[in-house]
Amino acid sequence: MHHHDPEIMEHENMAAPRTFLTAWLILLVLTAVEVSVVVVFTLPTALRVTILLITACLKASLIGAYYMNLKFERLVMSYIIVIPLIALALVMFWGVVPDAARILGLR
Repeated sequence: MHHHDPEIMEHENMAAPRTFLTAWLILLVLTAVEVSVVVVFTLPTALRVTILLITACLKASLIGAYYMNLKFERLVMSYIIVIPLIALALVMFWGVVPDAARILGLR
């Protein structure tokens, strides 16, 4: 049976409550990892920042996929994740590398 009503189609694409609970639990664990990396463990700054950036990207992906229902829009989801991450990497590279080179005496 084909439905053309947008409300019915949206309801069919909705995830089950168990899926939302699982996503929420994963978000909770990722948040606990972030807090423990900053508060509990004494890690080198580079490692701490790397862990925090990775967990932030994972959390953003989960929220976008499950709570914003972008899981069903594959192309949009990839654009939402990939383009900002590339832009962020370029901005950080261009912003950090010259200062790091100056501080390390490479320039």
